[in-house]
Amino acid sequence: MSSLSPNAFTLRGGCDCRSIRYTISVPDLSSRLILPREDPTGAEVRSPEIFLDHCDKCRRVSGALVQAWFSCPQDWVEWGTTSALESPTFTRLNTADLTSSQPGNLPIINYASSEGVIRSFCGKCGTNLLYMRERRPEEDDTLMVDIVLGSLDGESLERQGVRPDRHFYWDSGVNWIKKLVTEGDRSLNENGEGLPKHPDSSRKEVV
Repeated sequence: MSSLSPNAFTLRGGCDCRSIRYTISVPDLSSRLILPREDPTGAEVRSPEIFLDHCDKCRRVSGALVQAWFSCPQDWVEWGTTSALESPTFTRLNTADLTSSQPGNLPIINYASSEGVIRSFCGKCGTNLLYMRERRPEEDDTLMVDIVLGSLDGESLERQGVRPDRHFYWDSGVNWIKKLVTEGDRSLNENGEGLPKHPDSSRKEVV
């Protein structure tokens, strides 16, 4: 069950080169969309959903062992540039505009990975940003978008409850990856000893 704050809050993120920035405005709990499924405890599930995705397609497209998503209504998200998002005069793009054939002045590349599905990337640095599919007939009028969780700014990832709380497409997952995310680093060593207790700090982050 999600431990997100019940109060309204804002998350920020974007691509590595900062040509594309976004804000996610999460409303207070009473205004969040109730989803058509229940938590394992029987409690109602409200947007956003934050989850680990084990499907083969998402793994290949992202290049990550497991993709992680922040799934929410499209109208929570606004898109712009680094300087523009700080300017009150900027006309922000909504998600539908972003995935159209004319996404304003943003260097977005849209990839139709399967029928009715669009995945968007920064055309300059290649950062994977979102997954969106067309509305299906059995669904309501709320259009959803999945934002790549790792594209959030560090400060946003440190917010209360902004972390995956479920696995999707488990049956599609690679067995040793599933063991890694459920058993931790002990699964990386055949004798169960895991990784060294002291991480190797000799390799520095490249910024």
